Amino acid sequence: MKAMYDAEILENAAIAEDIYDLRLRCPAAATAVAGQFVAVYTDNPATLLPRPLSICEVNDDTLRIIYRIAGQGTQEISQRQKGETLRIMAPLGNGFPLENARGNIAIVGGGIGSPPLLQLTKSIRQNTPDAKISVYLGFRSAEHVILEQDFAKYADEIFIATDDGSHGAAGNAVSLLEGSKFDIIYACGPHIMLKNLAKWADNSGTICYVSLEERMACSIGACLACVAKIRQGDGTTNKTVCAVGPVFDAKELVWE
Repeated sequence: MKAMYDAEILENAAIAEDIYDLRLRCPAAATAVAGQFVAVYTDNPATLLPRPLSICEVNDDTLRIIYRIAGQGTQEISQRQKGETLRIMAPLGNGFPLENARGNIAIVGGGIGSPPLLQLTKSIRQNTPDAKISVYLGFRSAEHVILEQDFAKYADEIFIATDDGSHGAAGNAVSLLEGSKFDIIYACGPHIMLKNLAKWADNSGTICYVSLEERMACSIGACLACVAKIRQGDGTTNKTVCAVGPVFDAKELVWE
């Protein structure tokens, strides 16, 4: 159940260009699951709204968060030091469903959408030891590659693609799947990547769950700033990504 916490910063270090690895000691770690996120408050009146940051990994009483500096709020978070506290609301969102996580599984991440898939990969390995987990990650270039060794701890195989071919294959994460078959796919990344993956999954008859990267304001579903168009009967409806999602069955979504 979500609650407000003053979480102690255990680490907050740069790991790539404008990418930081934040570790927080927080009671929310006891109930957090793969795919959920936290809302981080900066205590600066100029950045009043919280910054939604996905949970990368859960270890005992610690939440690991990998985030990118994308504006004033995340810039301020990056300057916070070990031993200080951050006010957060956590855990938020629905997380990835794991009831069908068996057989041949593909984990597909694009850029900063890759971090929330680490705890997912870890959870699947713990819950279904005999599953075959293949991880496909796409980044702009070698300088932007993150978490490759972390995913390797739990995956059977890992494939990297970069836009410029400077690390791994040239191309994107979805292009790496060509010619493969899976029982289920989990993904998080840019809208265009998820849209193409959803089409690929639909054509191949594969179950596919995606975590949407949407701009959020309140992070609790009150402001309706982040909505996704969902198929409902013969029509559509809007659902808040922060409260109902961020994870959806790809077939539910209207891809525009």
